This record gives sequence, structure tokens and C-alpha cells, in this order.
Amino acid sequence: MDLMASMGYNMNISQERFEKAKKKIIKKYPGAHTRIDPNGKYFVATKNGRDINNLQIGQTMDAYEFEYEDDLYGFNAALNKITTIPHSNTIKEAWLITEVAIKSYHVVNRNSNKFSDDKVMKKMIKDFE
Repeated sequence: MDLMASMGYNMNISQERFEKAKKKIIKKYPGAHTRIDPNGKYFVATKNGRDINNLQIGQTMDAYEFEYEDDLYGFNAALNKITTIPHSNTIKEAWLITEVAIKSYHVVNRNSNKFSDDKVMKKMIKDFE
């Protein structure tokens, strides 16, 4: 089953809806464009060619601090925690999925910040006083 269909989206994407999604994405990521992967699937990339839906993979790789030289187990474990979004069968679908992914990441980040470990600990300490 296709990702968009599994999410309840109608696969007959209008040109107007496609252009609206594309405009929003390009506003946030100037230079965003469609790319095709080696499997013939489409995705939307930044102007530097990074998959917008899966930017967290690169961010995790860049931020990972190896505790020792051969810390591949920890590195692999960090990468396995990241949810990846598969590439799409059509160009229009790729842009709509990217729009949904951007909104989803925003909601997750906003809510994660509200419930950070520091905030929870401060609340717990305050409750026990």
C-alpha cells in the first residue's frame, strides 16, 4: 500500500493542491526541488540535495559524539531511533508528503520542548516541596 493512501489521502492530487504545497515548502526551504532516488522514487530535496523528509538522519550523524573510536554500536543505535519517511511514486505525492512531514516535525519539536527532561524535573521538584 502506498504511504499517502495509508494516511487516508486521495491519490488524485489536484494541480492547485500540489502548487500550494510546493509554494509552502519553497518558502521554508528556498531552492527546494524534486529528486529521484536509485529506485525510481521521488523526494523533495534542499538546494544542497538533502532529503527534506529525512533531514534528522543527517542532523543525528553530524551531532553524534563518538565515545571511543569504534563506537559504531552507539552510532547505529542513534540512527535506529529516527523514523524515516519513504520516497514517493509520483512528484506530486512527494511534495504533499514533504508538506505533511514539515508540519509533523514542527508539532513534535514544539511538544518535545514543552516536556523536556529539565522542565519535568523542575515540575517534580516543585511538586514535592
